[in-house]
Amino acid sequence: MRTIPLVLVLVLASYTDALAQQQPLQPGQRIRVTAPNSGMNKQAATFEAVESGVLLVTADSTMRCPLAAVTRLDVYRGQQGHFWLGAGIGLGVGAAAGVVIGLQLCENDWVCQDDLQAEAALLGFGIGGAVGGLLGGGIGALIKTDRWEEVPLDRLRVSVVPQRGGRLGFGVSVSF
Repeated sequence: MRTIPLVLVLVLASYTDALAQQQPLQPGQRIRVTAPNSGMNKQAATFEAVESGVLLVTADSTMRCPLAAVTRLDVYRGQQGHFWLGAGIGLGVGAAAGVVIGLQLCENDWVCQDDLQAEAALLGFGIGGAVGGLLGGGIGALIKTDRWEEVPLDRLRVSVVPQRGGRLGFGVSVSF
């Protein structure tokens, strides 16, 4: 009886993977096109359509680019923060500053004695690193950058799609 749920999970997982791989490029979706022969070098634009093997995108104006000229195509996947990068930088800067401050405080006889310099530096390292890491992580989380996912060009497909009234149109599908 345990094999039935396992088989069901595997079938559903493969079905959702198949659907995700056939996700079409939707009009209005933000893309980045590289087609040097058409004057596009990582040109961020909005996908409009594909007509007769020509990619139509809108940036400042509507641009046309033959699909054969496209050397790279990226799809916008939202923004991401940089918590871990900021935390790492903050940790390093905070730890270094903590060591310097700890050693400076030990130079005053009234704060600590000569035999406690190593402990003061270690304490400064720990406190400065923790504070710097938290502060840097918070700042890094606030800094957002665009995430782009490259679409392998062998996964970009153009096909003829039947339309209403017996006409034919072109469809674009991108598998991820």
